[in-house]
Amino acid sequence: MSATTTTIPPGARAGFARALVADVGRPGPGAVQLVARVLAELVAEPEPPREAPIVLAATDYCLRAVAEFTAKCEDTAQRLRPSVSLALEPSLLLGRFTVEHAWQGPCYALATPGGAGESALRWAMAAVESGTVPAAVVCEVVHGRAAGEETLLAAAALIGPDGATTSEARLLGGALDGLDSVLLRAARGEAVRT
Repeated sequence: MSATTTTIPPGARAGFARALVADVGRPGPGAVQLVARVLAELVAEPEPPREAPIVLAATDYCLRAVAEFTAKCEDTAQRLRPSVSLALEPSLLLGRFTVEHAWQGPCYALATPGGAGESALRWAMAAVESGTVPAAVVCEVVHGRAAGEETLLAAAALIGPDGATTSEARLLGGALDGLDSVLLRAARGEAVRT
């Protein structure tokens, strides 16, 4: 898919991020590829350093994975395979990207009911502002409905101490209407708890 650029309305918060990338797809096995594509596009620039931490907000992914796992456990007509339980692990969303890009920074996955995106953003901004790390990457995976279909959104932002006003977001494909993302709200200058 070719990248398109959308303009975020004026008033975007200064210092939020140097870059923001988002893409949409269908929920399911393609989630790993979607996250890998968004992160690869984000780090295609010379920065961030390969040692930057990645903080993944994966509450929606985890809730869906648990629901699917429970349904498979309750379906006595199907054989439950050990690999089915692997889908419960949100860190798998980062595996493909970290291997393909030889990422050396630590990776964290958060699944906090009602606030993983905000927690991830707050952690990254505090770590950068305190000088603990020179930059951090926040990735958010959100389930929702767009154009009447169940949709998965992956958004990633590079947080840095000299982040300029975020005025553009690179969209790799699909429409974002109807999808709620802390990263997109923060880039538009809307209030988020950080």
